Amino acid sequence: MTGLLLAAWLSQEAAPAPEEKRPRLLVDIAIAAGASGAIALGKSDIRHALARDASFSNIVENFAHPIRQVRIGTDRDSDPFWVNNIAHPGLFALEGVWLKHRGYGSAQAFLFTQVHSVVWEFAIEGSAFEPSGKDLIADAAGAALGIWVVWPLLHREPKEPGGIVVTPTVGRGRFGLAVAGRF
Repeated sequence: MTGLLLAAWLSQEAAPAPEEKRPRLLVDIAIAAGASGAIALGKSDIRHALARDASFSNIVENFAHPIRQVRIGTDRDSDPFWVNNIAHPGLFALEGVWLKHRGYGSAQAFLFTQVHSVVWEFAIEGSAFEPSGKDLIADAAGAALGIWVVWPLLHREPKEPGGIVVTPTVGRGRFGLAVAGRF
């Protein structure tokens, strides 16, 4: 096994310097908008509420009186546990990790997720009913978890000096392995 790891390590071509990723804000906004649209159209209760009750005046009311509207929306929010406590934080954690992968800094990624959350709650879903404080808090908690907990866990170095991490890859070395660690 040691021979295989050594052979894989020796067969590695010198990797070019990693290209620094630069956020592409307009592309990322379009992708987030598309995902929001898919959820709005895919979830029947939201789709029916938007068709039945959506109006621009609801959006204006949400932004004109945000605290009152969030209180009303929080009281009204009767989504099941899995929506408020799993889907909301899970999707926003995923969005935070995705934004970090796209090259955003932690603060930028968090700001993006929170603007997305407010636009969803106050304008998209909010065109039909008041924004939910439960959703806003769950979205923020999920984004923070994704950005400051999940992302670092996915990108940590081996803790032990001399530790080796072997991961399968495509097109790297003769054995399809990437070997990383401090030697």
